[in-house]
Amino acid sequence: MNQAFEPTCTPIAPPWETPQVIPAQLRRVNNLIFRKIGQIARTNGVEAVTPMHGWIMEYLYRNSDTPVFQRDIEREFSITRSTVTNILQLMERKGYIARQNVAQDARLKQLVLTEKGRQFHEDTMRAFHQTDEYVAGLLTEEENTELLRLLNKLYLGLK
Repeated sequence: MNQAFEPTCTPIAPPWETPQVIPAQLRRVNNLIFRKIGQIARTNGVEAVTPMHGWIMEYLYRNSDTPVFQRDIEREFSITRSTVTNILQLMERKGYIARQNVAQDARLKQLVLTEKGRQFHEDTMRAFHQTDEYVAGLLTEEENTELLRLLNKLYLGLK
């Protein structure tokens, strides 16, 4: 009797093949979404910007009635101090944000959107919304709900 052998676990891929694990697949999808944001932004005449710049501007816009500092950006987006410093310096050079002194502590600098930053924020948000609609349109309403539920679960578990 010659019976076929059925493995009881998933075989391990050879080392030269890309693993099909969740982080790798999330990264691939993330890269494609970032490309789509850039493509849609360009068709709307928006200067090249990283999505992180847009998200930070959105955060500053949403929180314009309360003081926002660099540490708030670090916490909100789960990024390191050095990364935030580099991003904010570039945004400041481009004229999108300003750092203002705080009366009670000379070491603190409040982050505020400039008028140029507010206008850029509106244009960028339009591109983000169009990208969101495009990506959401690739899935059913139920699939979108489930995807968001699972992503939030991963976020909370990894946080």
